[in-house]
Amino acid sequence: MPKTKTDRSEKNSSYYKKRRLPIRILMLTTLISIVGLAGLVVLSFNMDRLAKIYSDVVKIDYDNLNHMDSISKNFYRHQALVFQYMENFSDNVIVNEIEESAELLKNEVLEEENDFQDKIIGSLYENNFKNVYSEIMDYFDDVDYIFECGSVGDLDSAEYYMHNVLFESINDVNDVVDLFDTLLEDDVNRTQQVMTNHLEVSRAFAIVLVVLLAVLTIIGLSWSVNASRAITNKDPLTQIDNMDKFQSDVEKMLSKNKLKDYVCICSNIKDFTLVNQQLGSAVGDMALRNFANTVEQKLQRDERFARIGGDKFIAVIRKDHVDEFSAFIDRVSVTVDFHEEAKILQIETRSGLYYIKEGDDVGTVVDDAHLALSQTKLKAVDKVVFKENMLEQAYDRRTLLTEYTNAIKQKEFIVYYQPKVNLENNTLCGCEALVRWWKDDQIVPPFKFIPILEEEGRVTELDYYVFDQVCKDIRAWIDAGIEPVRISSNFSKLHLRNPKFADKVLEIVERYNIDSKYLEIELTESSGYEDFDAFTEFVDKIRKNGINVSIDDFGTGYSSLSLLKKLNVDVIKIDKSFIDGIGIGDKMNESLVKNIIHMIKDLDRHVICEGVESWTQAEFIKKQNCRMVQGYLFDKPLPHDEFEERLKSPVYDKK
Repeated sequence: MPKTKTDRSEKNSSYYKKRRLPIRILMLTTLISIVGLAGLVVLSFNMDRLAKIYSDVVKIDYDNLNHMDSISKNFYRHQALVFQYMENFSDNVIVNEIEESAELLKNEVLEEENDFQDKIIGSLYENNFKNVYSEIMDYFDDVDYIFECGSVGDLDSAEYYMHNVLFESINDVNDVVDLFDTLLEDDVNRTQQVMTNHLEVSRAFAIVLVVLLAVLTIIGLSWSVNASRAITNKDPLTQIDNMDKFQSDVEKMLSKNKLKDYVCICSNIKDFTLVNQQLGSAVGDMALRNFANTVEQKLQRDERFARIGGDKFIAVIRKDHVDEFSAFIDRVSVTVDFHEEAKILQIETRSGLYYIKEGDDVGTVVDDAHLALSQTKLKAVDKVVFKENMLEQAYDRRTLLTEYTNAIKQKEFIVYYQPKVNLENNTLCGCEALVRWWKDDQIVPPFKFIPILEEEGRVTELDYYVFDQVCKDIRAWIDAGIEPVRISSNFSKLHLRNPKFADKVLEIVERYNIDSKYLEIELTESSGYEDFDAFTEFVDKIRKNGINVSIDDFGTGYSSLSLLKKLNVDVIKIDKSFIDGIGIGDKMNESLVKNIIHMIKDLDRHVICEGVESWTQAEFIKKQNCRMVQGYLFDKPLPHDEFEERLKSPVYDKK
């Protein structure tokens, strides 16, 4: 099979790596070799010093034995005092003296234990000594109990506890102390034997090791010539520059005042996780390698391209070349081997561009390009050029996230309830729980923080917070003799990534002992499309426990009728955007709403229309045999106390 251009490029790259030797690594390797050789030569003439080192180790072991022996002796002295205490139980003077002596001994034992424990932290003895410490502490607890019985004159309890508990505790202490002593003694013997063996082996092989090190040093120098550059400067997977090399090169360009003629481009591959999921990680790695090599070949002189990590890359490109390069990297075709066949993948990217200015440092260049990249997802576009106001937006975003963490702890989030009304009798029939942030004596509307929390994956904590408060309120209303209505609580689709999602919801319900008829879980329409299996598994488990599930914002997403049939939910909520078109002469919209309502009812699902703001809309919906609505026509979202009053007076007057 003929060599391709990529094969020749890889061969040339390999030859280039073999020929280039970083001077700093060569000098460092040579220095280490010289020091190693000198050390082994000195080692052959300093066996006595090695013996002394081992002797010191043995001394430490003996010190440990002595320390443990001191603890044991004081412990036995303390036991003797306890027995004296029981023998002189009726003599208050002697008893008080014994208690004082026992307390002093106890403190001395504890002090010795703490000192000894500090010395053996991180050693092999640490876990064993924890057993000794634990048993001795149990013993002291037992003694304290006996003394407490003595202080109130309860001799019978003291004697009973001593014979039935303390004796066993003393035996336990003795057992673990003996075991620890044996461990220390065995270690001393082992150390002595190791010392003897090591000295003999060291004497026999000192000269051999000197020769071996000389050989390995020569091999190591040769290996350094071939591999050091790849290790220090290359990304292990793609073999293009790594981030350290990229930053080093950009620093050099900065020092030569060339950087102002370049643009920094930070890119990541779109939906690359799907490649790994569908084709496997091995094919994914191959795609990354081929993508990196293909892009690297488009570089011009003095341009740089590197892998940051994962599917993220960074480049500095000349300003007169940036349009061409940027257009190329938008969509790159790569060939991978899949099931022994060549498969062409179209790799698409998102990119953030930063036009470098004079005076910028490397950190600014990289950070601002990365910030521009982050804006591509927020704005749902493939390319964003950095603007100064992005820094302020990023700061505001970080500030909000910091304040959010504290707000959760301080319970600054409060739950409002927006009523749902039955058009048949204008009576309250349910409500939706909505969150508001009470910050600095004013309400922060959800649109200012919910999208950011969603993007950062932090909204799940808030969802549980709201649901917990809903259950708490329902419990309080029931206990107060107020009959609640079914309350729907919103959950982000991010929860579907958590296999314990349903369990966590049910745990909260069980904690407050809420009847499931009062609860409804609300998910957006897109949840079922992005992870259908996780969605259906969650819905099935929740509905088996008697809790309703509703689909919110129907009609704003994919609106697949076939998938809607498969989604085993109880309620479908028609989005406000459809309701807005009723009563203003938009016959096509009215016909669409009419057919959607009938279709949902034909699928044996309940339907509710949200955003109802006029009686014209309400009457139209009622004619379609839809009974449940939600909107400002009846009520805005109400704080707890106002909604409680509505529960007491559930009928609305038609105005």
